[in-house]
Amino acid sequence: VLLDDSFSTIVKAVEWGRNIYENFKRFISFQLTVNLSSVIVVFTSILLGLKAPFTALQLLWINIIMDGPPALTLGLEPNYDDLMKRPPVRRNESIVSKAMLGRIGFTGLYISVVFLAQYLFNFLGAAAAQMPTVLFTLFALFQLFNAFNCRELHNESIFKHLLKNKLMLLVVGCTFVLQVLIIQFAGAFFGTIPLDFVMWVKLFAVAGSVVVLSELVKMIWRDIQ
Repeated sequence: VLLDDSFSTIVKAVEWGRNIYENFKRFISFQLTVNLSSVIVVFTSILLGLKAPFTALQLLWINIIMDGPPALTLGLEPNYDDLMKRPPVRRNESIVSKAMLGRIGFTGLYISVVFLAQYLFNFLGAAAAQMPTVLFTLFALFQLFNAFNCRELHNESIFKHLLKNKLMLLVVGCTFVLQVLIIQFAGAFFGTIPLDFVMWVKLFAVAGSVVVLSELVKMIWRDIQ
């Protein structure tokens, strides 16, 4: 802006500033959702007298998902076409807005309820020996799917800009592959046992429901507005 004294440069600077601000919000949204759901499931399990759902190594892997490449790629989301059409953010507005806080609470609570329902009622039909592995995998997959929800801060569908951040798609895909490898071949380290194909399909479908639920809520909200 100082070098070329051009209005178009000012517009471009504002656009980039808005995008950086939104990327901060995407990262924070993902982080808070993972933290909220993990705190709820661990503390509720303890209060109900159940065994802690995760081992130390499993918690470490969840933390890698939370703070590692899948989370960091949310900070690399490119500019969206409608970014400059949105009203400016008030100077005194919190970076965690009420709408954002509501989505974090709703999503974190949903993940926790489904996770605890599996722990208590075993609706996936896991064998007793499979239960720790199923719980660990279900929670990890929930977070990977929710990363897609966190890409969209407004009421638009996540599928509108799905292919814009190809690095994020690659990283999440690689993390999923690593999750499969951990379960199928690294059970001695992570305290897991291999799962059959049918169970993987069930886990994938249940974890993917967090995206379906988010899309339904946004569709209803768009109709109301």
